[in-house]
Amino acid sequence: MKPLSILISKLLRASSHIARAADNGHEGGWRFVLRRTGFVKLAMAVVLVLGGVWLFLGILEDILSGDPLVAVDRMLHRGLQGLRMPLFDHVMVAVSELGDAAVTVPVSIAVLVTLLLRREWRSAGYWVAAIAAAATSVKLLKFTVQRSRPTSIYEGIESFSFPSSHATLSIVVYGFLTYLVCRGHRRQVQVRIVGISAAVIALISISRIYLGVHWFSDILAGLSLGTAWIAFLSVAHHLRDRDRQESFVLWAVALFTFLTAAAIHIFLHHSADFVRYAS
Repeated sequence: MKPLSILISKLLRASSHIARAADNGHEGGWRFVLRRTGFVKLAMAVVLVLGGVWLFLGILEDILSGDPLVAVDRMLHRGLQGLRMPLFDHVMVAVSELGDAAVTVPVSIAVLVTLLLRREWRSAGYWVAAIAAAATSVKLLKFTVQRSRPTSIYEGIESFSFPSSHATLSIVVYGFLTYLVCRGHRRQVQVRIVGISAAVIALISISRIYLGVHWFSDILAGLSLGTAWIAFLSVAHHLRDRDRQESFVLWAVALFTFLTAAAIHIFLHHSADFVRYAS
């Protein structure tokens, strides 16, 4: 574990562009990170990064080798499909649409524009890196693994299910946005914001399994991969965070864009999506 901890320390320091003075001082890599973040936050981040990567690789291995997890996927799929009814279908289709590109892309652009207008250049760079890397990795993994969906309603690379792009991008977009918004707020406010974001991400993920377009392991893999990525980026960003302006404007812009884009998307496409997911 020592070589791995040294590697993570170097990655954190390199990605956060820590001042050269810190490198020339007497503080070691992990000592600087520990002083800057605090033991509890650093420990949580390390657990999320290492745990997320470990879980993702474990799921990937099980899928490629056809281990019992695949049988669990099929069992859950059959069980949930037997519980479906039109009312729940309507609700879950609407929830799933919250993770569509028609919603996440406008939110991502609105957040980026807000950060640029506020001259938060570094935060804007991290925001772009977070989403671009997540989207690219999901496409590459889908193309490499080429796992078929439980129900085939997509074409091209999206016909492959592993990992879930809805789960991965939802946790990256809404999760990293939560980190940016929570900076400087009181703990009570942070808990509320985290709770709202976690609920949205969880509902989107559950809706994909309920609608039968993803296996349970697809969702779990996407969530674990996204969690590891934003946990690493959050610590790296925090090490030299100088953009701690009042985040109410960022939160208001993101929330307004999310609600507006979601309402328009659901209004325009819900009927067609309902038919497609029900078929």
